[in-house]
Formats: sequence, C-alpha cells, structure tokens
Amino acid sequence: MMKRNICILLLLLSAIVGGATAADASAEEQIAVTSVSVNPDTLMRGDTGTVTVEIKNTGETGVAISRAELYPNGISVLNDKTYNSVGTIGPGNTMSFTFTVRADAADGIYYPTFYLDIRNGGSVRYSVPVTVESTEIQVNVVDAPETFPVDGKDTITLSVGNPREGSVNGITITPSGEGVRNTRTAVFLGALASDEEKNASFEITASRSTELTFDVSYRNGINEHHTILTVPVEIGERAVAPDMVVNNIEVARGGSTITLTGDVTNAGLKDAYSVKVTVDDPATPTDPYPVYVVGRLEPDDFSSFEVTCNAQGASSIPLVVEYRDQDGRTFTETVTVSLNSASQASQAGAGSTMPSGMTGGPQGGRGGMGMSFGGGFSQIPAMEILLVVIGGVAVVVGWRKGYFGKIRDRFRK
Repeated sequence: MMKRNICILLLLLSAIVGGATAADASAEEQIAVTSVSVNPDTLMRGDTGTVTVEIKNTGETGVAISRAELYPNGISVLNDKTYNSVGTIGPGNTMSFTFTVRADAADGIYYPTFYLDIRNGGSVRYSVPVTVESTEIQVNVVDAPETFPVDGKDTITLSVGNPREGSVNGITITPSGEGVRNTRTAVFLGALASDEEKNASFEITASRSTELTFDVSYRNGINEHHTILTVPVEIGERAVAPDMVVNNIEVARGGSTITLTGDVTNAGLKDAYSVKVTVDDPATPTDPYPVYVVGRLEPDDFSSFEVTCNAQGASSIPLVVEYRDQDGRTFTETVTVSLNSASQASQAGAGSTMPSGMTGGPQGGRGGMGMSFGGGFSQIPAMEILLVVIGGVAVVVGWRKGYFGKIRDRFRK
C-alpha cells in the first residue's frame, strides 16, 4: 500500500513539472513580431528617428513580459530604459514599443536588435534594418541671365531634386543678397518624393554686382537640413534690350520751319514701347509735328517719322528718340543732324536714361500721319499706285464701252 501511494505521488509530480515546462515553452512561442517601422525611412548622419516594433500574443493564455530593449549595434538608442517594466499581454492582444535612435555612424545599413524578456523564462529577438544615407537634395540653376540691367527686373529659375531613397518635406527656398530685391521673400515647394523634381522662379532686381544666395531648407522626418546655392549677379549691358537706330534722315526748310524726316528701327531683341521722336536744344519743337509718336516697335521693325522745329542760327540740331523697355524704364538715344545739307543719314549713338516729359504730337509709326503705314510700309508710294490703278480701270471701261473704236473711226475720217 505504501509503495502504491509513492508511485501515485511521483506521477503527479512528473505531470506538474512537465506541464510547467510545456507552459514555459508555449509562452515564448506565443509572441510574434507583427510589424516593424523606421521613421524617417532613411536617416541622414546625425538625424534622430524612431524604431517601432509591434508584437502580438497568438496563444490562448496571457504572457508576462519583464522588459523590452533595443540593442544599438552601430546606432545610438536614446530611450533604452523606457520599457524596463512591461507587464502581461493577453491572448490575441498586441503591444507596441517605440525607441528613439540617432544616426551617429557612417552611411550604411545597421541592424539593432529588439529584445523581449519573458518573465517566466525565454526571450524573443528580432533584428531591425536601419539605413543611414547622407545624400542631400540637389539645387541647380535652370535659367538665369548672364548680366542684369541696373535696377531692372529679371528672372532666375531653380530646380530642386530629391535623389534620396526616401521622401523629404517642408522644402522652402529663401533668397538673400546685398543690393538685390525680389518680389517673393520665399517659395514653398512642400514635399518631394524620391527622384522627384520641382522648379521655382524668382524675379530679381539688382542695383549693383553682388552674390545672390538661395537657402533651401527641408526636413527629413523631424530633422531640418539646409542646402545653400550661391549665384553671381553681374551688372552689365544687355544685348537683348531694345536698341533704336535712326536712318535716312532728310532736312527740308520752309521759311523759319525745319522739317526732319527719316526712319527709326529697333535693332534690339526685345520690344520697344512708347517710341517718340523729337528735337532738343538749340532747336525748338513747333507745330504741326513737335513730337512724332511711333508707339511700339518689335525687334527688327521700323517706322518713318516727321518732326518740325525752329532752329535760328544753328548749324546742327540733336534728334532725340525716346522709348521704354518692358519694365517701364525710359531711355533716350540722340543723333546730331547737320542743317548745312539737304539730307543727312546717321545712326543713333549710345543711349542714356532720362525721365519722360514729352507730350502731344501726331500719331506716327503704326497708324501715323498721312499715308504712313507704320513699320516698313511707310515708304510705299501709295498715291502713285492709286493713280496707276485708276488709269488701268479707265482703260478697261473705255475698251468695253467701245470708246476706243469710235475715236479710231473719227481719226480715219
């Protein structure tokens, strides 16, 4: 009887120990890592980010967890003591652990290890890949003039591209520079996905030669970065600006009045606006054409003009061509006309800026006075052509009516 009781007791003890061992093994196997995320996706050297690991209890009993850690393995973990005491995760439940990391290492891929310590024995380990890659966004000049006119507007266009594996956000471009004004204090481009590019344009007004700096700020996760681009600004003459040239000048006298006629041509590569022709001291503009208004002249276009004036005792007078560029700035170009000959051909010299104060005058150039057609048509002999056309019509009508036959018969008699 004694032996029988001892055997039963040994069987019970064996079942208890075996059941405990089986329970400990299943507790470790019940825990599964269901998701891992790194934010931002790719860290730049010195960046701070987060590693989040989610676990799930896939079993039917609760599992007691002592602590959770992330072992650095090449990167720094800033909150390694946060999960020193965790607790029990119930069956079917999930639990997340977020660790703050800093990329102090060189560029590369690192594998910090997530470690979960189960209270009754056993553990869970999982390696998390973290990429450190320090390539910056690229900023380039798409379009910029070689020289800038003094106090004149011109446009600079930049492109911003993201060659990184992950996206960046909050991109803002801020221009600055001494002696430079711009219409936009900053341009916000927002986010750029990997391999994406966006453009931004700035209208720049420069008063002197200087350097224009573009500060491009952006964020990688919570980390702010800056890329600096410096663009030289050189003040100089612009070959594309309007350029007035005067040709075919003729001088005619009628009593005390002098009449100047000729052509004015835009030899530049941009339109000239509010083009006017007049004379300056010692001449005095007089009626009927004190100021000849040509209006707008496109590149390579020309128009005739006619100006009347008085110039008692003068041997030559300055002929002044005034015009404006697309920014509204006023320029003048002057040619000296000799009064000692019946005609004079010349070309305007260097222009100089002057305020506009000339008013009145006939309509010239496009829609000007008399038979002037504006542009290159002002020299067509319209009256002669009209007389030829009328004569031709009269001949045709006379022939059809038989007038020429009657005249012929009369002469025969």
